[in-house]
Amino acid sequence: MKTISIICQKGGVGKTTTVVNLANIFSKNGYKTLIIDLDPQGNVSTYLNFDKNNKEFTNSVDLLEGVTKLTLAEVNPKLSIIPSNKEIARYNEGKIIGGSRIRKIKKQGLFHGFDFIFIDTPPTMSSLVQEGIAASDYYLIPTKPEFLAIEGVAQAMNFAKTTLKNIPNTNTIFLGVLLNQVEVKRSSYKEFVDELEYLLGDRLLETKISHLTEIADSPFYGKTVIDFNNDSKAKIEFTKLAEEIIERVGKNEKIT
Repeated sequence: MKTISIICQKGGVGKTTTVVNLANIFSKNGYKTLIIDLDPQGNVSTYLNFDKNNKEFTNSVDLLEGVTKLTLAEVNPKLSIIPSNKEIARYNEGKIIGGSRIRKIKKQGLFHGFDFIFIDTPPTMSSLVQEGIAASDYYLIPTKPEFLAIEGVAQAMNFAKTTLKNIPNTNTIFLGVLLNQVEVKRSSYKEFVDELEYLLGDRLLETKISHLTEIADSPFYGKTVIDFNNDSKAKIEFTKLAEEIIERVGKNEKIT
């Protein structure tokens, strides 16, 4: 099982879009996949047209309160979600004492059988983000290709490093930085990428996700990139991203 948290304190950089589309691609390729939403906004549920306040299924508050049995909502036979809602906000400012609650129940085998878990986090530097990082094997930072965003990436990296330093026995690996909403024709784009490549080296993912109307509009229609036709640029790019992540986490299977 590989657990990947998506973090960035800036909003609007595509965290939820990345989580939902990657998870759906992985599930369609036969990986049993789980999404855990730790954002009080509950945008994963909104994207997937699921009622975030449905009490029939386990939600992220239940995880933080030490649930011992999961009742999961299924998106498809290989994809399940643990939704979030505004109730989780009360955990946003507390301190993590004695380690991540989610990591503890993970060690108890509650997520047994899943190949991949993706964790969506709020656009903050908070305990909920620390929970996500500490419960994960890897963390990924998405950002827009804007020059000032370099500072945001540095802040997210420093926050993650501080989290790992302060929470015992946490060895989460920095998976890299993903450029989202890319417009290669912008005059500043090459300059921005050159700067990030200088700072990050191979931690800047080779795959870039373009600024596309079909991606921006897909939640409105309850679709993910898999629902687009095969020659869709969005589908091609997210499939390449999934392949790159598979390679970086040490699984060498082909994504189709």
